[in-house]
Amino acid sequence: MDEFARMMSMEGVRPLDRRKEKSRSPAKQPSPAVDPVVERPVVLEQGGHAWVTGSRARTALETALERLAVEIRNGRRGWATGIQQNGKTVTLAASSGAASLLGAADRQSLRLMIVGGGGWTFVMHPMMGVATLDEDPLTGG
Repeated sequence: MDEFARMMSMEGVRPLDRRKEKSRSPAKQPSPAVDPVVERPVVLEQGGHAWVTGSRARTALETALERLAVEIRNGRRGWATGIQQNGKTVTLAASSGAASLLGAADRQSLRLMIVGGGGWTFVMHPMMGVATLDEDPLTGG
């Protein structure tokens, strides 16, 4: 288990291979100190959300930027926003590409980068190198 997975486990984030519980009991159950995790390829289920890391996170960013460009060319609205460590939002120049966005994220101390369009949303934590690209649940893609 890598450091990020340990931290997320301590924060109560479920591993990707576990389904979301439908209801929670009112009394909080203590979680085991160490939960053995077997790394598996990411498989999305209908309505599921998966976070990817490293080069897969960058690929997700590139895919989001391509989708955004297509939506803008087709006359639909899309957006790219960054959230700095102090909570201020900044508009990102999505047309400049993934490398430029990641450089801006570093220079501006962005905590999150959010890119969205008609029925989909991309979220990345650039400092941790994790990202997700999902279809919005209400639109179904």
